[in-house]
Amino acid sequence: MNKFRSAVPACTFALAALPFVAMSQEASKEQTLSTIKVQAAEATDASTEGTGYAAPATTLGKDTRPLRELPHSVTIITREQLTDQNLTTVESALKNVTGVTIQRYDATGTYTQFMARGYAADTYQLDGLTVQTDTNGIYFDLAAYDRVEVQRGAAGLFSGAGEPGVTVNMARKRAWSDFRLDGGLTVGSWNERRLDLDLNAPLNDDGSVRGRVVGVVQNFDTFMDGIDDNKKRLIYGTLETDLGEQTTLSLGVTWQNVDTVLSRGLPTFANAQLIDMPRSTMPVMDWNYQELDSKSAFVELEHRGDDDALFKVALRHLQRKNEAAYLDPSIPTADGTMNALSVSAFERDDADSSFDVYYSKPLTWGGQTHNLLIGADYRRSKNETDYAPYSGLINGSINLFDVDHRAIPKPDFDLSVNVTDTEVTSYGTYAQLRYKVASAWTLIGGGRLSWWESETVTNAVPSGFDADAEFTPYVAAIVDVTPSIALYTSYNEIFKPQNARTVSGEQIEPRTGRQVELGLKGEAIEGQLLYTAAIYRLIDENRAIADPANLTFSIPSGKARAQGFEVDTRGEITPQWSVSAGYAYTETKYLRSTPAQQGQPISSFTPKHSGNLWVHHALSESIVRGVEIGFGLRSVSDFYNGTGAQLIRGPGYTVFQLGASYDITPKYRLSFNVDNLFDKSYWEKVSGPTRQNFFGEPRRISVSLRGSL
Repeated sequence: MNKFRSAVPACTFALAALPFVAMSQEASKEQTLSTIKVQAAEATDASTEGTGYAAPATTLGKDTRPLRELPHSVTIITREQLTDQNLTTVESALKNVTGVTIQRYDATGTYTQFMARGYAADTYQLDGLTVQTDTNGIYFDLAAYDRVEVQRGAAGLFSGAGEPGVTVNMARKRAWSDFRLDGGLTVGSWNERRLDLDLNAPLNDDGSVRGRVVGVVQNFDTFMDGIDDNKKRLIYGTLETDLGEQTTLSLGVTWQNVDTVLSRGLPTFANAQLIDMPRSTMPVMDWNYQELDSKSAFVELEHRGDDDALFKVALRHLQRKNEAAYLDPSIPTADGTMNALSVSAFERDDADSSFDVYYSKPLTWGGQTHNLLIGADYRRSKNETDYAPYSGLINGSINLFDVDHRAIPKPDFDLSVNVTDTEVTSYGTYAQLRYKVASAWTLIGGGRLSWWESETVTNAVPSGFDADAEFTPYVAAIVDVTPSIALYTSYNEIFKPQNARTVSGEQIEPRTGRQVELGLKGEAIEGQLLYTAAIYRLIDENRAIADPANLTFSIPSGKARAQGFEVDTRGEITPQWSVSAGYAYTETKYLRSTPAQQGQPISSFTPKHSGNLWVHHALSESIVRGVEIGFGLRSVSDFYNGTGAQLIRGPGYTVFQLGASYDITPKYRLSFNVDNLFDKSYWEKVSGPTRQNFFGEPRRISVSLRGSL
C-alpha cells in the first residue's frame, strides 16, 4: 500500500503556480524575513545569519578567516540556505554539499555516515571540538545551529587521528545584543507537524549579558508501513557575557530526544538482485522501537588583544543514550517468504569530553603581517554497549509482499550476554605559521604531535591498541593572482590507528593518509559570489591486510588511492538571484591489497559523478510583491556494494526540488517546499543481501509559516 499522505491543504498548491510567472531582475530584493537578521558586533565574524548563500568566513582553521585564506576544498551551508530549502537535519544539509555522500543505516535516517573522497568520517565537530561518531550515532537538529562547515580531504593538523575523507563542523547560533523572536510552524507529508521557536534577548541594558533559547517539537510518520508516530524534542540555550571589551565568556546546553522505530531495511533475492516492491514495504514488528537521548554542555572563553591576537579555550561534554529492539529480515524465497529472521536489542551509552586551547597572534616584520597559531587539545570518548545476541526464529516467518507487523511476538532479550566497554583517549599539540612572503604570496607550515589510546573490555576480556607521538606535517601556499582570485596548493596528512597484529604479536603502525591538493578560489560581485575548483590525490598506506602465510594475522602492506576534482559555487549572482551548485568526480582504488580487493574501488558506494544545484530567485515587485522561488536537483551516477555473486547494484538517479515563498508582511512568510518533485522511485542505499537496502523518499511536500518580532 502506498502510504503517501499529504497534510497540505489543497489550497496551498496555488503557491506552486507562482514560480511560473514571468521573471524580472529590475527591482532590488525587498528586505524580508530571510534578510532582516539582527547584526551584533559581539557575534563571531563567521556567523551566516543574514549573509545569504556566500558565507563570509569559516572557523575550520581555528581562528576566523575568509574561505580564500583556507587552502582546502570547503563548502558552507548558511542559515539562509538551510531555511530556504527547509533543511533541518545534518543529513539533509550534507546531501547538498559537493562531493559528500550519505550512507543510511536505518529506515528513518537516524543512523548515517557522511563520506567524501571515498572515506567515511569517524568523527565530527561541534564548534570546532571533535566528537566521536559511527553508524549508530545521531546528530542534533539544525535549529540550534548557524551553519554547517565542510572540509573535504585529510585534516590531521587540528583533528588528530581519523579518516582522511571529510571534516564536518556544526557551528552553533550565538547570542545577540538585540531582542529577537523567530518561530515557524510546518505541516507536511506523512503527518509531519513541526514547531520551532528561537528567542534572543539582552539580559541587561547594554546587552553585555545576553541569552538565546531555541526549541523544537516535531511529530511525524513516514512513507514506510509500520514506521509511524515518531517524535523529536530539542532545547538549546546559550548565555554570553562580556567580561570586558575584548573578553567574552559563553556557555550553553543542548538536549534532544528522538523516539522512533528502528528498522534496518530491505533484503535482496538470493542472487543479490534488488526486489521490485512498493516503496512503503518495511518488514518491522509492532514492537520495533528506538529511543535516543542526547545532552551536551559547553563553556568557552575568548579574549582578543589590541593587535587582533586571539586566546580561546573551550570545553564540551556530550552524552548520548541509545536503546532499541528490532527484527532483521532475511533473503526471501520467490514468493516473498522470509523464514530465517533474526532479532536483537541493545542499550548503549556514549560520553565525549573535549578540550581545546589555542593562541593566535599576528606578527609584523619585513613590511608584512604574518600569523602564528599554537594550541593543544584533549578528547576522551567512552562507550558502553549491552547487546543481546542475534537469534534465529525457527518457528517464525514473514511474507515480504504482505507483511504482518504482528506475526512475530517480542522475545525476552538478555542484554547481559554481550557487554562491551571502550574508552578512547587522544591528545596532542599543534602549531601553524602563516608567513607572508610578499603581498600576494602566503606560505603556511605547521605540524601536530599526537597520542592516541584505545582500551576495550568485552565480556571481561581486555584488549587495546595505541599510537604514541605521531607527527602530522602540514604545508601549503596561496598566491593571489588578482584581488579576487587565488591559487593554492596544500599537503595534508592524517593517521588512523589499527587494531591489527603481525604473526610475531607486534601491533601494526597506524595507517597514514597523505593528500596533495591544487585549487583555485575566487569571488565576484564584491564577495557576494564565491567559487572554487580543486584537483587532489590522496594516498592511504600502511593498511593492515591478511598475512598470506597465516590469515589469522596481518601485514602492513595495503595501499589505496583516491583522486578526482571538484567545483563549487555559492552566493548571489544579483540581488534577486542566489545559487548553490557543485560537481565532484571521485575515483578510488586499492593499489595493494588482498587478491579479492586488488584494483577494486575503496568505496564502491561512492559514485564517480555527483552534482547538486539550488537556484533561488526573488521576483520583481513589478510582477508580484514578496514572492520568491527556488529550484534544484541532486544527481549521482551508478554505485554498488559487495563483490562477485553478492554484487548489489544501485542505479544512478536524479531528484528535483522546488520551493516557493510569499511574504504576507515584512515579518511573516509562507513557504512551500517539494522534495523529489517528480516522485522518482530510486534506491538511495544498497548494502547486503539480508538488510540495509533502502528506497529513497517519495515526493515530500511541506508548508511552513514563519514569523518574527
